[in-house]
Amino acid sequence: MSDHGTWSVRVVDEDGDGVSGVKVSYQCGAISGVGSEYTDDDGWAQFDIIEKVLGGGPIAVHRIWIDGQEVSDDLFYPEDGDTFSFVRP
Repeated sequence: MSDHGTWSVRVVDEDGDGVSGVKVSYQCGAISGVGSEYTDDDGWAQFDIIEKVLGGGPIAVHRIWIDGQEVSDDLFYPEDGDTFSFVRP
């Protein structure tokens, strides 16, 4: 776990049950890169919060993809313990 905490995405099916083995990816800004994890048996993928080198604070997350399909393009700054849930596209 990061010194700055973690945030998580849960992928569920249409019945609200977690889906395992789904690739969840996110983008932090144009030059900050992309992170990816696969969901666990209950549908959760967990990510470390990445801090800015200069100025401190979390790097903004710009997009989230599930199995390559964009599910969110809302800019947010993750805080420790934040959770998001999406129905598998």
